[in-house]
Amino acid sequence: MELLNVTAVSYLNTKPFLYGIFRKKLDQKIRLELDIPSVCASRLASGDADLGLVPVAVLPSLPSAYLISDYCIGAVGPVKTVCLFSACPIEEMTHLYLDYHSRTSVELTKILLREYWKTSPVLIPGRAGL
Repeated sequence: MELLNVTAVSYLNTKPFLYGIFRKKLDQKIRLELDIPSVCASRLASGDADLGLVPVAVLPSLPSAYLISDYCIGAVGPVKTVCLFSACPIEEMTHLYLDYHSRTSVELTKILLREYWKTSPVLIPGRAGL
């Protein structure tokens, strides 16, 4: 039997998903790789993974996407998942490095900059070691 390649984010909020996989012994039927959200998204988009628990921001880049359950990692109400750190007030900010781990956080940051703060600093893609 050929194993399914599965990718999932390696954060704490994935633990219930992983618990279910191991409790039902599905780990014997899949090749599971845990990584940062952006890598999981890239693996699914490139076809390197057959199935993924991935950030919602990858969906537009997929040729086709299917939801296979009613479960997700989400919240009802406000959350504090996007943080912006600066040595100056946001209206004085000219450049902003973006988190390379999370495409969803990058997209949320763009929306906040445009819609809430009404500012448009130069956005610089982050990279490992930055």
